[in-house]
Amino acid sequence: MAETLNLTPEQREKIKPILDQARPQIAAIRQESRQKIKAIRDNVRGQIRPLLTPARQEKFDAIQKAREAMEKARQQMRDASKS
Repeated sequence: MAETLNLTPEQREKIKPILDQARPQIAAIRQESRQKIKAIRDNVRGQIRPLLTPARQEKFDAIQKAREAMEKARQQMRDASKS
């Protein structure tokens, strides 16, 4: 944003604390949203799975397991990039 707006060093200094203060609030909202979305997805999966045949349940479970592994890998990448 600073480059796009061509901010002066003084403007950058004034804006930085505002953004720094907002970051944890945004992170908390994102985390809360992730938890709510996960709860909804878990509920939906719990309703869908019993409707499937055993063979399709296996495939459904494998798909869910793969998605969870991908999400875990994405989270590890995000965590690693923060370090």
